[in-house]
Amino acid sequence: MNQQVRLASNKEWASPFTADDFLHMLELGAFEDMRAELVRGEIEKMMPADWSHGELNARLIGLLFPLVQAAGTKAGADVVIRIDAHTVRAFDIAVLHPGALPQKVLRGEDVLFAIEVAESTQKRDLGEKRDEYGSAGIPAYWVVDSVARVTHCFVLNASGTAYDDATIMPFGQPMDVPGLGGRITLD
Repeated sequence: MNQQVRLASNKEWASPFTADDFLHMLELGAFEDMRAELVRGEIEKMMPADWSHGELNARLIGLLFPLVQAAGTKAGADVVIRIDAHTVRAFDIAVLHPGALPQKVLRGEDVLFAIEVAESTQKRDLGEKRDEYGSAGIPAYWVVDSVARVTHCFVLNASGTAYDDATIMPFGQPMDVPGLGGRITLD
């Protein structure tokens, strides 16, 4: 006679989403009504950008655009990047390496320079995003803190997988733009 067997486990059966899963959902329109990122296998809803955030993004693109054109490259806003097998982020602004082709989803080697505008996301942008962008090999990364009115400028260290300490530039002071051979000043 067969005895009943109870199948019980304390194991968690949930499986994290992969970058491929997330990108497929994105392609199918799963996030049409919201902004989202995939962070270590979990989908995180992002707050919609407000006017001041969008205006600062537009000003930055306007300041960068002549340098981008002169360097023969491309720049874009709200650009998607695949960090690794379980993380997909969106930059506020990305400048591509000259010769890199714009794609729906960028890779670290495509990006020369990335910018995040921080009004309420300073901790994330200066912490986990800095670490992720460094591990993806993005040569330069800025966090433009509109509250403190400073820009945290990071450059990859010699290992090419992490950023050195930030140089902090106050608004109103000219800043060298990484890889584009020019300067801009945020007011």
